[in-house]
Amino acid sequence: MPKQVDHENRRRSLVEASWDVIAREGLEGVTLRKVAESANCTTGRIVHYFSGREDLILSALKTAYEDSESRMSNIIAANTDPMSRLHEIALEALPLDSKRLREWRVWMVFWAAAVSNEELAIENTRRIKAWRNLLHQLISETPKVSHNREAELAFEIASFIDGLGIQVCLASSPAELKRSRKLAIEAVKNHLATIMRQQD
Repeated sequence: MPKQVDHENRRRSLVEASWDVIAREGLEGVTLRKVAESANCTTGRIVHYFSGREDLILSALKTAYEDSESRMSNIIAANTDPMSRLHEIALEALPLDSKRLREWRVWMVFWAAAVSNEELAIENTRRIKAWRNLLHQLISETPKVSHNREAELAFEIASFIDGLGIQVCLASSPAELKRSRKLAIEAVKNHLATIMRQQD
């Protein structure tokens, strides 16, 4: 009997291998050969699932965002308190573990590349808008916040989290990474508390 192939799993493994190459070498370092080496397969397998390098790179970006969005959806579904959800979502968005750190390093590479790549710019813009819309939705469910402040606060919180995430990613040693993560967690707590006090 022929061996069944899990095509989704194979495709996913190639995307994850591309993340490793992107995080290590940037987009300019991404070649099918390097991704194949990272995935321990042939380049033939890659072109079976992707039309080429650009298709693989765009899939890598989309999948990184989709993974993050899936985790956030689970948080929203499991928590009914608006402020608790907002706090948990803010923390989930930060690179507080190795998986999210790799996602952030991939995103940072894509953000830089999107300046001169229209297709990546369109995808980035779409995802950033979705992120702000999610924050807007969570803020709108918080009783203290005035309706005319919701969009402004969503932009402010998104920008704040982006800044914290970049700071964590720039840590130059394991000790500094640990310290940066601790400071980022405390900063989120304090920032959200300050915002809520300002609504009183």
